[in-house]
This record gives sequence, C-alpha cells and structure tokens, in this order.
Amino acid sequence: MTTSRTAPTSQSAPTNQPVAALSYLMAGQVHAHDRRTERFTEADRQHYLDLLSALFVLCADRRFRRDDHGAVIRFVASVRERFDPDRTLVDPVIAENLLLAALGGHETLPATAENITVQTLLTVALVSDEQPSPAGYAALLREVDAMVTPASPVG
Repeated sequence: MTTSRTAPTSQSAPTNQPVAALSYLMAGQVHAHDRRTERFTEADRQHYLDLLSALFVLCADRRFRRDDHGAVIRFVASVRERFDPDRTLVDPVIAENLLLAALGGHETLPATAENITVQTLLTVALVSDEQPSPAGYAALLREVDAMVTPASPVG
C-alpha cells in the first residue's frame, strides 16, 4: 500500500528470497526473516515491499468493510496493545490511514520507514488473527505472489 511496483530489468530480477522472507515473517520467525532480508538485492527489496503491500491490502479487505471506521480504530488499538506496549512503533493515525487507504477510503501514504514499519505490524496482526493453517499460509503466499509477479509471456 505504501509502494509502487517498478518492473525489474533483466539484470536485476528478484529472486525467491522475498517470498521466503515473508513466509518467515507470517510464521513469527523474525530472526529467519531478518537473515533473509539482509541478503536482498535492490530488486528483492522492492519485490518484498510489493508482496507486503499486497498481503496487507488482501487481509485488510478480508477483515473490514470500507465504511466501518470504528472497526479499524478498534483493530489499531488492539495492535498497539499486542505489539507495541510502549506505544513507540505504531502511530495510530498512520495505522488507521494505512488501513483506510487499503480499503480505498484514504490516499495512499508514502513509503517511509515509519509507514513500512506500521504496515508490517498491521499485516502481521491481520494474518495472525486469521489463524491460517500451514496450507492456508501457503495458499495466501501463492495468492499474494501471483498478485505482484507478472505472468511469464506465453511463447
């Protein structure tokens, strides 16, 4: 939601590392996630941000109705309580605006470090609340990857 996709050149095509990193993040394996992201090329980093944004939009759309601002506010409060007890990582205004943008009710926010951090925590909470099975995680990753990865031309 905070990034726009730019087509990689043939010299900088992303690897499968972004999908692997996102799968570790969704499974709560933060150290494995961080090890993957440390090895990203610039194309991998962009692909990862695209995957994260697509997952965020998909899960937000599943969770909320576009006009239910109260549910968004309550969800953000719960995320802050669960993932940010010191109230230093999740700015509630940014979090609410990111969710509303994902639902089409607010302008898209720029891809700043703070916005990406908030979006990541919101995404983790959205996926965690869905409580997918291992097969559900895999299906969610395939769906998100298909959303952002251009199909190969039929030859």
